[in-house]
Amino acid sequence: MSAEKKKSTVSILKERFGPPPKEVLERIKKYNAVRAAIKKVLKEGPKTVPEIASATGIPSPEVLWHVMSMKKYGLIAEHEDEMDYYSYRLAEGDETAQGE
Repeated sequence: MSAEKKKSTVSILKERFGPPPKEVLERIKKYNAVRAAIKKVLKEGPKTVPEIASATGIPSPEVLWHVMSMKKYGLIAEHEDEMDYYSYRLAEGDETAQGE
């Protein structure tokens, strides 16, 4: 098959099903904005979930969900246990931490 005729999986799916729904794109935008806000706060230094929530104005349960997700994918890491709460910091080697 020539390079001109070869299509990517994404192209085939877009042709078959159309573009992603606006709701999905809006949700992705919101997630990216929340994660950018969390990273911005963590650039100042390690913080607990309540401290991140207070600094960003985002409810604690939502911050916790994003923090756990970001931890799972290596974007942030646990810093230390501060009595009742763990504190979190940007992961070393996270290129976006320096570039934002």
